[in-house]
Amino acid sequence: MNAPAPASPSGAPAPRLPAPTSRSDERARLFVALELTQPAREALVEWRSAVLSEFRGLRPVRSENLHATLCFLGSRRAAEIDAIAAACAVVAGEPAVESRFDEPVWLPARRPRVLAVQLADDDGVLARVQAALSSALVAGGWYVPESRPFLAHVTVARAGRDDRIRPAELPPAPAVEVRCSRVTLYRSRLGSGGARYEPLGVVDLGSAPGAADPVSVVRRFHDEQARVYAGGSIDAVRALLSDDVVWHVPGASAIAGEHRGVDAVMEYFRRRRDMMDGTFRVEVHGASTIAGRVVQLAGGRAVRGGEVLSWETVGVFRVAGGRIAECWLIPFDQAAFDRIWS
Repeated sequence: MNAPAPASPSGAPAPRLPAPTSRSDERARLFVALELTQPAREALVEWRSAVLSEFRGLRPVRSENLHATLCFLGSRRAAEIDAIAAACAVVAGEPAVESRFDEPVWLPARRPRVLAVQLADDDGVLARVQAALSSALVAGGWYVPESRPFLAHVTVARAGRDDRIRPAELPPAPAVEVRCSRVTLYRSRLGSGGARYEPLGVVDLGSAPGAADPVSVVRRFHDEQARVYAGGSIDAVRALLSDDVVWHVPGASAIAGEHRGVDAVMEYFRRRRDMMDGTFRVEVHGASTIAGRVVQLAGGRAVRGGEVLSWETVGVFRVAGGRIAECWLIPFDQAAFDRIWS
């Protein structure tokens, strides 16, 4: 039986208060973003002022809220925040992003709701940071990647709920070099005065150089490659390969040869997946650095035509600048390997 409510000083029953919401029940709207420096934000604000004078219905984003979103997680349990923040540390070994403002864009292109400015990624570091974050957050079950390719951009203004924007040609973005060295997990609190962003965790890029050591890069590559062979996106794998990467595959099979350039190597991976009808899997037995190269023992497994196939290989990887620049694949049994891949 429930106990009666305690009496108030006046003798009337005191009102019952709702039980406080526990952290396990609380929800939080989360995203991970690349922070901009103050000079970069000021340059965008100045550029935006001239643009918005020509377009009604666009509401400027607060200067302190200007950032480049890397992963939008949406509503998550507040109890997961600590684990999500810890997972973001995967990018601590990546260098700071050396970028610049690129083309201004309307998003989406046909019926725009957002005015944004793209961030250039000439050296691919920004793509690697986003891919590493995406992989870590997907693995934790906190993030579902968008189907469209990642577009690095800063939203500078949004259309009002009832406003329609007619896209028009925009003036060039400010010619400003942008150096971004911090990745932040934010909680977005919505209110009548607009969203307020609360930082929950910060990762300084380049703060843990060991995280990008050659063995770690090769391990990350195999984690992402496994997702590709299982039918996942190729973007994260591509970000871990140098543009001029070379893959040496000996023998006389259908996949043998020197695959030069990132496009050719990605096509090599696709061909292996297709030849084994998506059943190809790689099990890494171990890896170590020897004479500046990563030497790895791994086994392959697949099913084709009802037959279970298996083979063992040595892989020798040359890693440069946090990306794989070259790989030599050495089968234990070359003749058997050729038969499997013919």
